Amino acid sequence: MEKLVQIKNLTVNYPVTEGIFNETKAFIHALNCINLDIYKGEVLGLVGESGCGKSTLGKAVLRLITPEGEVFFDKKNILELDKKEIKSFRKKSQLIFQNPYSSLNPKMTIKEILKEPLIIHGIKDKKAIDTEILNILKLTGLDTEALSRYPHEFSGGQRQRIAIARALILKPEFLVADEPVSALDVSIQAQIIKLLIELKEKMKLTILFISHDLGVIKYISDRIAVMYLGEIVETAPSDELFKNPKHPYTKALISAVPSVNDKSNIHFIRLEGDLPSPKSPPHACKFHTRCPYVMPVCKEIAPKNIGFSKNHYAKCHLYK
Repeated sequence: MEKLVQIKNLTVNYPVTEGIFNETKAFIHALNCINLDIYKGEVLGLVGESGCGKSTLGKAVLRLITPEGEVFFDKKNILELDKKEIKSFRKKSQLIFQNPYSSLNPKMTIKEILKEPLIIHGIKDKKAIDTEILNILKLTGLDTEALSRYPHEFSGGQRQRIAIARALILKPEFLVADEPVSALDVSIQAQIIKLLIELKEKMKLTILFISHDLGVIKYISDRIAVMYLGEIVETAPSDELFKNPKHPYTKALISAVPSVNDKSNIHFIRLEGDLPSPKSPPHACKFHTRCPYVMPVCKEIAPKNIGFSKNHYAKCHLYK
């Protein structure tokens, strides 16, 4: 499969400032040397606990923040693009935000919201704009009567459809969906997930789908990357990850997912303690403070990626 996005040694550290002179006293280590490939036409699920760096990775891949390392989109390093090139990249890559209640401008009508990206990217012809808006309304299941209304007049599910329509009206190749259903009722979540799957096929999208919900991730993803405290600890095809997880953290996450027809043969694993602070993450293996299988080497040496099959890798000393 052809790689659309290649992430190499991606690192993000947020400075913590104090005092009237805003002196840097510490750093929040949000991402640590992330290496990850996203293939054309796939949905890559990114899962992990809240605060582990998932959203930061999504923003860094779209250059909404400036990280250290390299991010290649269609073989071009987006961190080296000039102003004109980055505008072209913005047209090809879009983001769906987590909260549909805050991501839409309350002072704009739905037509104005959908029209804005087209105008920014040089489409000025009124007839062409109207055609694109009607096409995206049809694709996302919205009525034309919605165009004259404002975001507060819609439910959460409808607002998220509007947000999806705004993200896809430019016909991007790559979509980052940052917890797009976590703020919605469970019944509405299923509708939005189904819509994203349909749109992926119709528009030939590549999607990075971010969530803390493994049930949602399993349903929508072709491959899954598991993140813990700013590091990818395991990647595998979706079915393989659930049938044969390798990293202890992945096993603990999967064991906590309720299932009527459980075929994973994994008993519930209780993780002791809280997620360590990204200000001062544990040395070597970051999971060793909570791991039920911890060994002395885990506290001294950071584990390297070990391959178990063509697309299945995990960082763990258990398999040395």
